Amino acid sequence: MKANFLKSAKVQELQLKVEENLDLYRNGNFDFLVSDTSCHFETSLVIDVSKLALITSDKINLNEVDNCLLMYQAMGTISHYLARDERLWVYLCHTQLLEYTRARWPIPQDDEKAIKHIKNHFFCIGARGIERDNAASRLWWQASLCSRANGITFEEALTCVLHQSDVRANIIERPTTSQNVIVFSAVLKKLNESYKSNKELFERDRFRSIMKELNLIGGVKLLAALPESTIAGILDQCVAKAA
Repeated sequence: MKANFLKSAKVQELQLKVEENLDLYRNGNFDFLVSDTSCHFETSLVIDVSKLALITSDKINLNEVDNCLLMYQAMGTISHYLARDERLWVYLCHTQLLEYTRARWPIPQDDEKAIKHIKNHFFCIGARGIERDNAASRLWWQASLCSRANGITFEEALTCVLHQSDVRANIIERPTTSQNVIVFSAVLKKLNESYKSNKELFERDRFRSIMKELNLIGGVKLLAALPESTIAGILDQCVAKAA
């Protein structure tokens, strides 16, 4: 089906009325956003709603890897420009992915905490809201990032990135790593080796030290211009130094 986007005014209105709509977020629905055509507009983007329907989460299994794969299959390789449009993701979080968003990010009982929580995960607040916090968009962005990796399967890349939140943050938020395919792939391949053995590289302090060292080297050497074998060697040195 063709994707609907909320109108900008409706996004702003919903955000302003979070407190007023707390009961809807906790137990109700926002079906009026679908039925009332004044709330949204149809686009030429075609999405696979059957894939969206399979995105689920519960207390036992967050299904992060599977959900990222499903979101990427549902949305396809849309442009980063389009993927930064909050009107798409806010619509999905309030409609097709409402139950998932509730399950993945349970709304606190305390009203004040609930308001902040809802704004973080149902909307796209701040510089990192699209890529990190919104319940729907974060799935696509993580999948998009991992789809670029070479020498490792899509699922393996996602497993490594999603296994530990601090590791994920250190990869995504460091341009030296995330913006260069060769460096990014080298890091993920090293993490994948560790994941299949002792998982030592996923230890918070050790991985931070590795990434800090790699970042320092990236400040004096143009890693993007180096061959893959050289980058792999540099990464091995960083790992050894952090041992």
